[in-house]
Amino acid sequence: MSGSVLVFVVEDEALLHASIQDALESGGFAVKIATSAEQAIVMLEAKDAQFNAIVTDVKLGRDLSGWDVAKRARELAEDIPVIYMTGGEAHEWASKGVPNSILLLKPFAPAQLITAVSQLLNKGSTSPA
Repeated sequence: MSGSVLVFVVEDEALLHASIQDALESGGFAVKIATSAEQAIVMLEAKDAQFNAIVTDVKLGRDLSGWDVAKRARELAEDIPVIYMTGGEAHEWASKGVPNSILLLKPFAPAQLITAVSQLLNKGSTSPA
């Protein structure tokens, strides 16, 4: 992967988004961060960057979630790969039948995240990790 591949990370916990950014950058990806679902949606709608993939926490606060971010992203770019991160169960993700996505259960190793992003960018997939 090269730095020209831009991954959009949506994570509201500062320590987590910093470690996710470090992991992705060490894997050769360029990274843009949003710290809330609302900020992410504004950034997606601004279209100032063409994101190649989205990595989003499922739980992002009271009003909007990672599901909402991905839904809006897919309204703008139908096939954008999405990696959902959660400390919860996989059943909610599985019940949504989300195409071209992977679910990572927290905690996960940086290598798992890099593999998930690479897998989706290279061939598309739908699987829990």
